[in-house]
Amino acid sequence: MIVFKTMYMKNKNPLRAPLKSWDIFSMSLQRQSQKFNKETEIQILNEYKEKYAWIFDVDNVLSNNNYDAIVLTNAEQEIKWVNKGFVKMTGYPASFSKGKTPKFLQGENSSKRVLKTIRENIKNGIHFEETIINYRKNKEEYNCSIKIYPLRNENDEICHLLALEREIYN
Repeated sequence: MIVFKTMYMKNKNPLRAPLKSWDIFSMSLQRQSQKFNKETEIQILNEYKEKYAWIFDVDNVLSNNNYDAIVLTNAEQEIKWVNKGFVKMTGYPASFSKGKTPKFLQGENSSKRVLKTIRENIKNGIHFEETIINYRKNKEEYNCSIKIYPLRNENDEICHLLALEREIYN
């Protein structure tokens, strides 16, 4: 993105010049913001990890995966926490999402086959990845790649599910 600055001389003729330093600065700020958000997400999930005694490497999984949204549910798939990326991607506020199941994101064109596979994999307690059509708050469809991690406690019981979601553009 090139930003132009208008400068006025004595004769009031506007001059336009690219401000490449602003581009570089804005990219740096964007990277810093992304790093801060990821560190915050890792911190929040590590607090859940400590509280529920998960046997799961939060830092490694979040650091080594690309995602837009994070959804944490309990074993009954009720949403307990979502990150800012979820709000941005779906248009739903975090407060609306908490206590609901992710089914509210599905609609007419959400694949029944994929939904069945997701249910089976969750029931079997395995980590998996699927792509499904979800719906934003404004009813717009989007392709969503979902990686779901079952989170087990010290007793090897699944107590939560962690979904890392990324919008797929065609």
